[in-house]
Amino acid sequence: MKKFILFLLSLSILRPVCGAQDLATDVQTMQFAYAGSGSIIALDSQTIVIEPKMPAPVCAVPKVLAGETTWQFYSFPLASIMVPLTSIDEKLIGQDVVFTDPDAEKKYKPGDVGDTTIVIIAGVQGKQFHTLLYDRDKFLHLGPGPHKAKDYGEMPDDTEAFALTFSDPAAARSFAAALKNAVLLAKARASLATPANSAVAR
Repeated sequence: MKKFILFLLSLSILRPVCGAQDLATDVQTMQFAYAGSGSIIALDSQTIVIEPKMPAPVCAVPKVLAGETTWQFYSFPLASIMVPLTSIDEKLIGQDVVFTDPDAEKKYKPGDVGDTTIVIIAGVQGKQFHTLLYDRDKFLHLGPGPHKAKDYGEMPDDTEAFALTFSDPAAARSFAAALKNAVLLAKARASLATPANSAVAR
C-alpha cells in the first residue's frame, strides 16, 4: 500500500485553484464531471461518498530508461470512498495520464499519450479515508447476479491517498478544480465553527 501511495503522490501535478464558489455548486459540478466514471453522494455539507464504477480499469504507466520502455500496472478497486472534504490536502490534488487499453504495452511507441486521465487525491498529514475495497479478479469472474458484497471480496480499508479515473480529460479538469474549491470552502467554514472563533464572537 505504501508503494501505491508514493506512486500516486509522484504523479501529482499542481494546478491553479479557481476562486471559491458555493459548496453545493462545487459538489454538483463534481457529480456531473464524474458521472461517466461513477457517482458521488453528499452525506452532509462537509462529506461526500464516491462510488466508482466496477470493475476498475487497470492503469498502465510507461517508463523509458536507457532507451528501454518498462511498464508499471495499477488498479484502484474501490467500491466506495468516504471523503471528509476538510481531510483533503488541496495542494496535493493532481492529474496524470495513463493507458487503460489492454494492448497498450504492445502498441506503445515513445511519445504516445494515454487514453485515461487520473485525478490523485491525498489526505492532510495524519488523515486517512475510509474505503471499501473489492477483489477485482473475483468481480470479473462473477456469474449472473444478483450478488452480495462477499461474493467479490468487499472489505473495509483505510488509505492516505487514492485516484479516480476519467475517460474525458476535460471532465477530470473540471472535477479537480471543483474539488479544490470545495475543500478550501469546507476548511474555511470549519475554521469559523471552531470553539476559539465562537468565543471571540461572544
